[in-house]
Amino acid sequence: MSNEQPATARKPQHEAPPTYLGRAIATTAFCFLPFGLVAVYLGWRSAKATGNGDRVRAERSSKAARRWLIASVVFGVLIDLVIVASLGLLGAFPSAGSQ
Repeated sequence: MSNEQPATARKPQHEAPPTYLGRAIATTAFCFLPFGLVAVYLGWRSAKATGNGDRVRAERSSKAARRWLIASVVFGVLIDLVIVASLGLLGAFPSAGSQ
């Protein structure tokens, strides 16, 4: 029997940060366009920095892309909720009981 500890899952130092580019494109299409475009740009910038070997800039752009991605989803959902609530208050959805 040995006293070896199991290897822990650690992120290798040379691994590139995620670019979030695909998610940013989907968010731009389905959620809030202005914030989504910023997320796409930052994701592209992160990918470009990774390709150039600039890890610090790639990580910084990756984190910023993630923040803008989350903001785009949150604002998109909030705007959709406001639109649906407004339409409901204006009577766009007839109730089942009135005929």
